[in-house]
Amino acid sequence: MNDEINKPIFVVGSPRSGTSILTWCLGYHPNIFPVPESNWMGELAASLGIAYQVGAARGDYSALSAMDISPDEFFAAFGQRINELILHHRDRLETKRKTRCIELKLDRRWLEASSTATGPKRRWVDGTPEYSFHIYGLRKLFPEALFIHLVRDVTAVVRSLLNFHRVSGVHLVASEEDAYRYWLRTVKACLKAEEAYGPRVIHRLLYSSLINNPESAMRSLLDFVRESYDARCLEPLAERINSSNVPAEFTSEDPATEVTFVDEARRLSEELERTGQPDEPSPAVADELQNAFHESCLRAMSIEEQLTKVRRKKSRDIQKLAAMLDEVAANNARLQSSRLWRFVNRAAAIEAKLFPNKGFVPDRRLQKIIGNYSRWRASHPDIANLDKPIHRAESPASGDDSDTA
Repeated sequence: MNDEINKPIFVVGSPRSGTSILTWCLGYHPNIFPVPESNWMGELAASLGIAYQVGAARGDYSALSAMDISPDEFFAAFGQRINELILHHRDRLETKRKTRCIELKLDRRWLEASSTATGPKRRWVDGTPEYSFHIYGLRKLFPEALFIHLVRDVTAVVRSLLNFHRVSGVHLVASEEDAYRYWLRTVKACLKAEEAYGPRVIHRLLYSSLINNPESAMRSLLDFVRESYDARCLEPLAERINSSNVPAEFTSEDPATEVTFVDEARRLSEELERTGQPDEPSPAVADELQNAFHESCLRAMSIEEQLTKVRRKKSRDIQKLAAMLDEVAANNARLQSSRLWRFVNRAAAIEAKLFPNKGFVPDRRLQKIIGNYSRWRASHPDIANLDKPIHRAESPASGDDSDTA
C-alpha cells in the first residue's frame, strides 16, 4: 500500500465554524480533499470495541482469540476499508457538490476543494468537532491518522454556537451555559490527547494564528501532516465558509448561566493562548485513555446484558399471557359446543325478544375479546419461541466450542 494512503486528517476542538474553515483550507491542497462532517466513526470504534470483547471473551472457544486476531489488527481492518470507501466515492461527492452549487447559485470556487482536476488527493480531512471525544477510537481505526486541535477563543465560540441557527436553521446548544460546557468538554478532551500522544500525532493550532498569520500557520500545519506547502490552501480564509454571521450588537450574556463554567472556560482559553503543548507523549496518559475506552465498552456490554434480561422477562410475560388466553379461548370453544351453552343462548335470545329493554345478550364482549386475540395470535406464530434466541445468546457460559455447537 502506498505510504500516503490510509493517513486521514481529523480537525477537532473548537466547534463548527473554525473546524469547517480549516477543513476547507486543507481541502484546497492537491493531495487532500474534505469530506462532510461524519460523526459516525467514533461510535463505530466504540461498537467495535464491544464486538471485539464479545468475540474474544472465551479464549480459544471464541473465534477472535482462537485465531490470534489482535485488537489492533481487528480495528485497522475496518479502518482500511473505510478509507478505501471514502477514496472510491470521492467522485460522487464532487458530483453532488456541483449540483448543489448550481441549484443554490453558489460561488463555484469552493468546488476546487474536492475537484478531481486539482490533484490526485489520496488523503482526506474530516472536521467533526465531536471527534474530540473519540481520538483514541479513531487512532485504533486509523493508526496513521493525524489530528489538528484547533483552539479558538471561548467567547467567540460561544457567540458562534448561539448564532449557528442563523445559517443552518439548527440550534447547536440550548443556552449560553451549554455552549461554555461544550467548549470545555471538547478542549479538555483534546488536551488529554495532546498529553497522551504528543506533537507528532496531534498538533495544536490557535485560530487567531490562522487568521492573523495565515501563511506561517499553514506552512506549519502542512509540515505537520507531511505535505508540501501550497498557497491555494489560504484561499478559503478570504471568505469565512460556514460562518455563523454573528451580529455585532449580539450579546451572549445570560443571567441564568452558572458563572463557574464561564470563569473556568475563560481562564483555560487565556492559558492556551500563552502556552504550548507538551513536547513528548505520555505513555501513562495514553494508558488512561485506553483504560477509559475499555471501561466504556464494558459498561455498554453490562447495559446490554441488563436489557437482555428485561427483554427475556418481557417475552416470558407475553408467553404466560398468551397461554392464559389460549386456555380461555379453548374453554370458550368447549363451552359453546355443549348442550347447556346452546340451551342458555336459546333461552337468552327468547328473553331478549320478550323483554327488549333488558338488552341481555350473553358472551358478546367475551367473543369480541377472543376474536381479536385469535386474529393477533394467528399473525404471531413465533410467540411460543420468543425466548429461544435469548437462551442462545447466553450460551457462551457453557464450555462447548461455539464453532461445533
